Amino acid sequence: MRKEEAILLAEKIVSGTATDAELIQYNRLFNAFQADSSWDEEVLGNKLQLEEMIRQRLQPVLHRQRSGKLASWPRWVAAAAAIVLLLGGGYYFLQKPQPPQQLQPQAVRFRNDIPAPAGNHAVLTLANGRQIQLDSAGNGTLAVQGQVQVSKTAGGQIVYAGTAEAASFNTLQLPPGSKPLAVVLADGTKVWMDAGAALTYPTAFQGGKREVFVSGQAWFDVAPNSRQPFRVTTTTNNATIDVLGTSFTVRAFRDGSNMQVTLLSGAVKLNTSAASQLLHPGEQAAVDSNGAVQLATGVDLQQATAFKDGLFYFNGADITTIMSELQRYYDIDVVYQADVKDLFVAKIPRDVPVSQLLNLLEMTNLVHFKIEGRKITVIK
Repeated sequence: MRKEEAILLAEKIVSGTATDAELIQYNRLFNAFQADSSWDEEVLGNKLQLEEMIRQRLQPVLHRQRSGKLASWPRWVAAAAAIVLLLGGGYYFLQKPQPPQQLQPQAVRFRNDIPAPAGNHAVLTLANGRQIQLDSAGNGTLAVQGQVQVSKTAGGQIVYAGTAEAASFNTLQLPPGSKPLAVVLADGTKVWMDAGAALTYPTAFQGGKREVFVSGQAWFDVAPNSRQPFRVTTTTNNATIDVLGTSFTVRAFRDGSNMQVTLLSGAVKLNTSAASQLLHPGEQAAVDSNGAVQLATGVDLQQATAFKDGLFYFNGADITTIMSELQRYYDIDVVYQADVKDLFVAKIPRDVPVSQLLNLLEMTNLVHFKIEGRKITVIK
């Protein structure tokens, strides 16, 4: 790639006309810009000169965007209107960083990096009170409860198989700092649990309904059975979700945030102390502390299921939402020294150290961070 091609590529990215291939091409250029050893000065010229040429060429485009259609968009679009970049699996918005003079270099602030969880650290509590640490348990049969066998597969899933005349309840808990975990219930229903989630369920389903109890974030893929409707009760606010056979996600943490139910397929009925709402695929219901329900249509389903797919995916999220997610996943404490009002977009694999996601956010120049032990401080 030559100098003029690099400038034209930047213009395409800012104007929103770049293809995925061109985004990847720009990613390579950006990586080369960051690493002296990869920069071909004979072809691309001096880095600072090229940067200034790109900046001058982009100013008219950015000015038209700020004074045109983007004027009514959320502030994160206007604040990040320099370059859309694909890097390390994540889409995000980039401005040339201009940190305050008193801000320490990132290498200093991030020197105590925190790695991604190495396991799920899940605890399975059986009906008799016995607890099994799943990280240290081998594959194969974990327990036999009546005629029901509990097993751990080579892929780490917990599977229930068998029938019983009288059901007993088990509880599966994933503490903060855990990788997601999947459990297959006795009826074939599959549940993916995220860090900080807990699920209580019968070892076998009896009677006219199937009922489980959940807190935290989980994705349900419910096995159809019209003779035994499936019900999910959230232990945070006692809301219920009635289904026959469908897939949906639940977010019901105890941190004061609204409970959310997002429907991927089928149909569910959400019941709270104050309202009842039928959901169709692509809809999301948010429940406030008073039980009121607010329905949104055409939601981003990938964002709702990203944790199961091994991704962090934020699409216009505020900094407290993002840091709450990191707090549960990396088992960290978060301290705020700045009130950041902007919204952010980021998409990145979950198997990376926390610094990689923080770096994406810092590249907007709207927020900065400091890592000390297991504490992350949000600074401006």
